[in-house]
Amino acid sequence: MNQTERRLIAFIAAAHALTHITELSYAVLLTRIQDDFGTRDVIMGALATVFGWTFGSSAIPAGFLTDRLGSRRVLVYAFAGSSVMAVLVGLSPNAWVLAATLAGLGLTIGLYHPAGLSAVAQGVSQRGIGLGFHGVAGNLGQALAPAIALGLAIAVDWRAGFFCIAGLSALLAIILSRAHLPVHGDSEVLSAEAVAEPPAQEEAATITNRLLTPLLLTYGAFVVGGIVYRGVITYLPKHLEEMVSQDFGGVFVTVALVMGAVGQLLGGWLSQGMRLERIAPVIAAAAVPALILTAMLSGALLVIASSAFVFFYFANQPVFTGLIADYTPPGAVGRSYGVSFFAGFGIGSLGGVIAGALVDTWDTEAAFWGLSVFMALVVGLSFALWALAERRRRDVNLATAVGSAP
Repeated sequence: MNQTERRLIAFIAAAHALTHITELSYAVLLTRIQDDFGTRDVIMGALATVFGWTFGSSAIPAGFLTDRLGSRRVLVYAFAGSSVMAVLVGLSPNAWVLAATLAGLGLTIGLYHPAGLSAVAQGVSQRGIGLGFHGVAGNLGQALAPAIALGLAIAVDWRAGFFCIAGLSALLAIILSRAHLPVHGDSEVLSAEAVAEPPAQEEAATITNRLLTPLLLTYGAFVVGGIVYRGVITYLPKHLEEMVSQDFGGVFVTVALVMGAVGQLLGGWLSQGMRLERIAPVIAAAAVPALILTAMLSGALLVIASSAFVFFYFANQPVFTGLIADYTPPGAVGRSYGVSFFAGFGIGSLGGVIAGALVDTWDTEAAFWGLSVFMALVVGLSFALWALAERRRRDVNLATAVGSAP
């Protein structure tokens, strides 16, 4: 990587970290907010779904804006807006107002992913490594969220955590407004000529729509994986508080999320030298038993099992985000990431209410058993992607052999 690429990754990594600090803060503070407002578990899960739905829904317009305006400008809008909404979340007097303000916070911070991922996927020559570092920053942000939010909640009040997020978001918006983040040569947007001329090796696949089915399967994996993600990220803190330590559950969440950062690095490194469709089902299959053990165990073994699940789950993120770029034509990468993150964070936000209903009816163990079923579906979709890739490879080899025959 050259200096320009390293600088790009540094800015995007900071933005990604703050995005996930913002995203996870509600889950970390869920128990304290619930005690303050006196609401049921299913209502708290529904609030997580409201945030998740808006967080994912704004990804689609963000994708169109990214392709048109460039990543940097969209990031400025994202963090300027989230600074205002985080203040309003902290001022919410009841659950109804909190639902509205969390929705606004989700809409603004949800602009991030299409812009950030598009910048890394198109602006860094070693894409797998770049996506790995991008993912690490997100996991470190999630790992910092419990320390920041719980520390301020203990020292002051749960509302102080959102006021802190507002200040950090405003600062980052100002910094990005003065930065230059070229992702296409020296330009922040893709030229019309580049859009009009797709790479030669993709022309045949584009004409015959050979990549449409795997792209749709990848979107499907984002939906089902998003259900798992939202359920786990919302109720893992509560699960660890109940099954490990009431006072230090948040600390153990941080341990698990640090393992997610290690997983991101491994996934990014593997995706540099191996076919993505071959990696995805193997990693997804490894995550299923770890999630089942998270439902079954308690104490120190639960911390180990949940950390293993987070490791494998996030190891697949650079793989699937790389597949989106592989299956999408030039000039539409931002939009495609918008659709994928609407699928994962928007539709996938149903995981919050699904897990909340299971907790309300039974307990947190039941929620993780239920989420294990959805993780198994991700494995099935990953194997389908692998099978399609192998068939495409055989067809290409056959066509090459026929074309070279005398």
